Amino acid sequence: MSEEFFTKVRRTIGFDGLISTIIGALIVFLPNRSARAAAGMIGAALIAVGLFKLISVFRRDAENGMARLGNLIVSVIYLVAGIFIFVDMQSAAISLILVVGILTGITWLIEGFIQVAILNKLTTNKTWSTISAIINILGGASILFSPMWGGLVVWTFFGITLLIIGIFKLIQYFTLKN
Repeated sequence: MSEEFFTKVRRTIGFDGLISTIIGALIVFLPNRSARAAAGMIGAALIAVGLFKLISVFRRDAENGMARLGNLIVSVIYLVAGIFIFVDMQSAAISLILVVGILTGITWLIEGFIQVAILNKLTTNKTWSTISAIINILGGASILFSPMWGGLVVWTFFGITLLIIGIFKLIQYFTLKN
C-alpha cells in the first residue's frame, strides 16, 4: 500500500469518526434539537428540490402543457412542504419521530410475516426463524401502538450507535501507524 493512499484512508477514517461522534453525541444528549435540525435539513432539501423543479418547468421546450402543469404542481407542493417545516420546527421534529416510529414498526411487521411465510419453509431449523419472526411481529406491533415512543427509542438507538461507531473509528485513527 502506498504511503499517500494510506494517509488518505487514515484521514477518511478520522474524519468519519469525528463526524459520527459529533452527530451521535448530539442525538443522544440533545435529542429534541437534533430532531429539529434533521427536520430543518429535510425542509431545506424540499425547498431546494421545489425551486429546481420550478426553474425546470420554465426551461423545458419539448413538454406539453399538461406535463408542465404537473411539474408546476409538484414543485409548489415541495415548496409548501418545506416552508411548513420551517414555520413550526417543533411539530416537524415530532412528525419526523412519528414517521421513524411508524416506518420502523411497519418494517418489522413485514419482516416478521415474511419470515413466517417464506423463510420458515427454506430453513431446516425452524425454531430460530420462528422466534425471530415472533420478536419482529411483536416489536413491530408494539411500535405501531405507540409510534412516538418507538420513534424516540429508534432515534436514541441511532444516536448511541453513531456515537459508539465514531469513538471506535477515532481510536482506529489514532492507533493506525504510518
